[in-house]
Amino acid sequence: MSVSPGAAVLRVAAARFVSDGQELVAPFTLALGAGERVALTQPDERSAAIAARIAAAIVKPSSGSVIVGDFDTRLQPAQAKRLIGFVPAHGFCATVRAFEREIGFRADVWGTDRRAMQREADALYAALQAGVPEAWARGVALALAPGVAAMVLENAPAEWFELVGAQHPALALLATRAA
Repeated sequence: MSVSPGAAVLRVAAARFVSDGQELVAPFTLALGAGERVALTQPDERSAAIAARIAAAIVKPSSGSVIVGDFDTRLQPAQAKRLIGFVPAHGFCATVRAFEREIGFRADVWGTDRRAMQREADALYAALQAGVPEAWARGVALALAPGVAAMVLENAPAEWFELVGAQHPALALLATRAA
């Protein structure tokens, strides 16, 4: 993991998103260190989803920058993505077998032991499943299993945001919400 000591885990500087001449995400700036939590409010669910994907290095902003750890998402996207987990609003809606295959895939990508990652994901899932829907608990377990430094939750209800934060106090945590 490449995060300089004392540095922000996630930095977004004046990131905005424009599509077909329409500004869907107004410029936003934030810096999150280990253990910090921020809820980013956007005018609607679509804008909140796009802002979450910008922060998670999935969507490139039209302007501005996103730095995860020591990596600029435009220049080093693979390195940045290894440090950040993303949970879409719907979670991971698939079978248990598909969940296991996804863990195997991620273990291969991250170069870690499949069995160890599966045990970690199963433990994370078990810890969360009592308080949130199954698909969402699986999504969080998948996002956390590689040992990320930050997590972005798309359109997450406040109680789920708090639950993840309580389970993982050292994690930099960003949730987007519609106003």
